[in-house]
Amino acid sequence: MNASMTPNRHDNRDVTILVIRPHPDDESSATGGMLAHYHAQGVRTGVVICTGGEEGKIHDPDLDAEADKPRLREIREQELRNACSILGVSELRLLGYRDSGMAETPANSHPEAFWRADRTEAVGRLVRVIRELRPHVIVTEQSGGAYSHPDHVMCHVVSVAAFHAAGDVQAYPEAGTAWNVSKLYTIAHIDDGAWETLRPEFKAAGFDLGKRRPRRKGRPSPEAATVALDVRPYSDIQRRALLAHRTQIPLSSMWARLPDELYRRAFATAYFMRVHPPAAAQERESDLCHGVPLPPSMLQSRA
Repeated sequence: MNASMTPNRHDNRDVTILVIRPHPDDESSATGGMLAHYHAQGVRTGVVICTGGEEGKIHDPDLDAEADKPRLREIREQELRNACSILGVSELRLLGYRDSGMAETPANSHPEAFWRADRTEAVGRLVRVIRELRPHVIVTEQSGGAYSHPDHVMCHVVSVAAFHAAGDVQAYPEAGTAWNVSKLYTIAHIDDGAWETLRPEFKAAGFDLGKRRPRRKGRPSPEAATVALDVRPYSDIQRRALLAHRTQIPLSSMWARLPDELYRRAFATAYFMRVHPPAAAQERESDLCHGVPLPPSMLQSRA
């Protein structure tokens, strides 16, 4: 076996990364730069969105906030498709649940809300997608959902369960042939100090960050991340994808108005923590795909 056939060496064309997020626009925020990065590297990328985002507000000046609210799910799906096209996502799947809204709001009780979904059924839906797309790496929400939004919390729970169930031949036999995903990562919402360093430049651009705040409880430090990915070369793409969600991103917002170079520096790094296989203390990787083994069929095809 020569070097090109070594199992621990991945060929980008043979690797798939699947990102699982709760709402349209989530794919473009914390994971947008990463998706653009891996698309540029030739990696096949996929996105699963769990809900329709029906509880979002409407900031698009071309729409009527009241009259267009009933069709917000449809509008946001088209925004999602536009954003995924910008990011180079080749596979998009919708899990089909309703946005649960913020914690302790009436939307939590909607019978179709993701938060209220039967977990066995929700895991089964996601297992079917995983077995269809056969990803080598899955990236999803961190435990607790970063800010305790019910859909972010549920996304983490369902994603982790589906990651393990997808490779179990006895689990969900009706959902297709079992597939073992090599690695599972969660997004690490980390305050790395970049904004504090750039505070004077934010102010010069017309954005006052206010008083310095302590690190949000539960957020890890940069040193805790398994992967710190430099996404600066793809910040323009990530930003265009985010702004494709016209209903959600006001044209007056920081996301739309920051000067390009300041935006690039403020959102320079995407952080991820490896959940499976568990990362050893202080273990670091430069690449989400590091060490991904090629399936035997791929190795044989190169013999």
